[in-house]
Amino acid sequence: MNNKSCLLFYFVISTSFINCSTVKTNTFTDAAPFIITAPYYNSWIAGIEGGGSGVNVFLPVSDTRNIDIDSIHFRGEKAIVEKKESLIIGRFKTTLNQSRDLIMSSNPKDEFQNKLIYKFDLSPFVLADNECVVSYSLQNKRHYYKISDLKKAPHIAYPSAPSKKH
Repeated sequence: MNNKSCLLFYFVISTSFINCSTVKTNTFTDAAPFIITAPYYNSWIAGIEGGGSGVNVFLPVSDTRNIDIDSIHFRGEKAIVEKKESLIIGRFKTTLNQSRDLIMSSNPKDEFQNKLIYKFDLSPFVLADNECVVSYSLQNKRHYYKISDLKKAPHIAYPSAPSKKH
């Protein structure tokens, strides 16, 4: 290979890496086009063994006309939001207290009773524990708004299931 070929090869490889890195960077909007008041999160755990655990992020919002808030990024994960009137909720499962019963068998029909294993949807953002990113669409364009002051609400320990009386 001559010098011109080496330089051309180096240029093509370098530009492809630069292009890849710029595609992956996400920029945040300075101000959200909606109002978020007192955002908070809390962790929870079920009162029965294998009942699950997680963290919920609550964003009280107003003035969301023509805005489609679709996901929240929190602690390395992404969750599709649940919308309830003026409240946006992101639900994130944790590995604590998850059911681990799996039926392993050479007969596939025996394995139909297995529950699906929860797959985490990873987030591209590196955030502190009290930060989240809201992903939304406005005029068919994707935007990200970072919230850095999430307050931690008290932990919720749900009571155990009622005893079965025969």
